[in-house]
Amino acid sequence: MLLEVDKPPLRSRAPWYVRLMMVSFRTLLLTLLFALLGMAIGLLTGIIATLVIAGVHHVPPDMTNAYRHAAIPAAVVSGAGAFLWNTARAVKDAVSGR
Repeated sequence: MLLEVDKPPLRSRAPWYVRLMMVSFRTLLLTLLFALLGMAIGLLTGIIATLVIAGVHHVPPDMTNAYRHAAIPAAVVSGAGAFLWNTARAVKDAVSGR
């Protein structure tokens, strides 16, 4: 007596426009999250660097430099990197048929 293995039911594929909206939403959401994470890390390192530099030079710290020269460039770089990575991943998944 042979045991029959049931095949899993076939998933119905969503229409192309639904898949496109889901991939676009996921890409934009992850890009936003990584940009915010990059800005938070950039701001933290900018504040620490500003405090250290102000302490070395014995001047009051100017925290606007932490935003201008650390946080915003870090957010732009991490957001652009996340966008490129997620776009490449979406194209790879589309080509492979997943």
